[in-house]
Amino acid sequence: MKHKLMFGAAFMATWLGIMIPNALASHCSIGQKGEVLWKGNWYSAKVLDVDGDYCYITYDGYDSSWDEWVEPQRFRSAYRVGDSVKIYWQGQWYPGQILAISGNSYQITYYGYDSSWNEWVESSRLSR
Repeated sequence: MKHKLMFGAAFMATWLGIMIPNALASHCSIGQKGEVLWKGNWYSAKVLDVDGDYCYITYDGYDSSWDEWVEPQRFRSAYRVGDSVKIYWQGQWYPGQILAISGNSYQITYYGYDSSWNEWVESSRLSR
């Protein structure tokens, strides 16, 4: 019985640690750049607002009459692991690279700096 309780407690702690943060995390954030699927093609866009899982976006290069709410299946991050990016830090932009992606957070490394400077940032601190 003692082993079953310990296993159950460990299972619940693991489940809560994995499932709850993922369930609470929105897949987009205000200011995030991404791509939106429209009629079979992906178009560059920026998130203006978020409501639950829905993202209110504006398409790059199109007027506001095209702005719309999109569901999660139609929105993807503009960045991928391995992409070279510029990272905003203390008023300046520094070159670096995306190491990992978790939801709306990006683990980055700064070019020319050791791994102690690696950090997780939101898309609003990234640029191409």
